[in-house]
Amino acid sequence: MHTPKTTRLLTWALIVAVPFWFGSCSKSGSDSVTPASSIEGTWVYTGVKINPAVDPFKTGQKTNDLLALYTQVLGTDFQTCLTTTKVTFASGGKISGTPGSKCTAASSSQVPDPETGGTWKYDGSKLTITSADGKSSEVYDAVVSGNTLKIMQVDSSTDWDGDGKNDTETLTLEMARS
Repeated sequence: MHTPKTTRLLTWALIVAVPFWFGSCSKSGSDSVTPASSIEGTWVYTGVKINPAVDPFKTGQKTNDLLALYTQVLGTDFQTCLTTTKVTFASGGKISGTPGSKCTAASSSQVPDPETGGTWKYDGSKLTITSADGKSSEVYDAVVSGNTLKIMQVDSSTDWDGDGKNDTETLTLEMARS
């Protein structure tokens, strides 16, 4: 049951995640409010949220749980692939990843590639990831609390309510220390 908006939502959410897998940036400086060491380590995806909630199937029921939508539209293998994928923020600013279990060729293209890697910078509440080739860079709001990492980005590229105007929503990737 693919609708154009559902496909765009899933595509956008996965595209937002791509810079994690192909990023590069410099080592965090000493003027950082939050120590870079708080983000260092290996993380697994635990959730993908959107706020405000959306009704992509126009059923009258809104949800903010995109991971549940992924499962509904793409099946449990994709959910397993995503939630067992590991992303490593190594000391010195290097980023890499390992595809999870149940990943197919199609879903593996959406998970970190350990061979392309890159680097990252975490300064205060901003996580900057730039492509390994230096051609693209993304800045995210990021919050580390104990063993939980939330990475957020605002998007306004989709008209969820059909009023002819793009809506503004925040996509949050939730991760846990592995």
